[in-house]
Amino acid sequence: MISLVRYLAADVLRGQRFLAPMLVFLGVLGMLFSYDPGPQLSAFSGSAALIYPIGAWLAVVVATSEDVVRREITVVSAGGWPRVLTAVAVTAVVFGLAFAVVATVWAVVASPRPYTVPQVLAGLGVHGVSVLLGIGVGLMFARPVFDAIGRTVLVVFGVVVMTYPLGRHTPLGWVLDTLGDNQVTLSTLWAGLVGAALVSGAVVLGVRRV
Repeated sequence: MISLVRYLAADVLRGQRFLAPMLVFLGVLGMLFSYDPGPQLSAFSGSAALIYPIGAWLAVVVATSEDVVRREITVVSAGGWPRVLTAVAVTAVVFGLAFAVVATVWAVVASPRPYTVPQVLAGLGVHGVSVLLGIGVGLMFARPVFDAIGRTVLVVFGVVVMTYPLGRHTPLGWVLDTLGDNQVTLSTLWAGLVGAALVSGAVVLGVRRV
């Protein structure tokens, strides 16, 4: 499994399609933290809201990095779709967590307010949960659930856009709501469990679709 994840990660890096979400992510982070974003935990709310769609975008990039023929070869070589889809999910999560670390460190470095170790760990947690939710959404509608990339993009975009007006009725809303009060509560943990369930469910759904 580790070698398969390494292969998929190398393929994503070689294809360079990760550059688009990465540049958007870094550009918006630069704007978010170009001024005092407020109290320590509240400052994470903007970047946590940002990393959710970025996570969905990354998941689609990882899931579609190979063309159809190459993916079939990978499936045969790896021993079946379950192993490949699990590796895709793990690879997407690894990339997403790397973005979560960047978002947390950026906020800590850019803020004029000092951060304690628990606050930094809380930042890693909320960014990790938010990106996990996005990855779950992205994988849920990526190949092999939808073979056409256009359909995947439209559906993922629609789900992501609809998440924000629903506010606290969504797991992402639970995270952002607590950050708005400059605290992190158990609702963030529940949101993380939902994110993990989405990623796992996407793997199961993909296996059933093939």
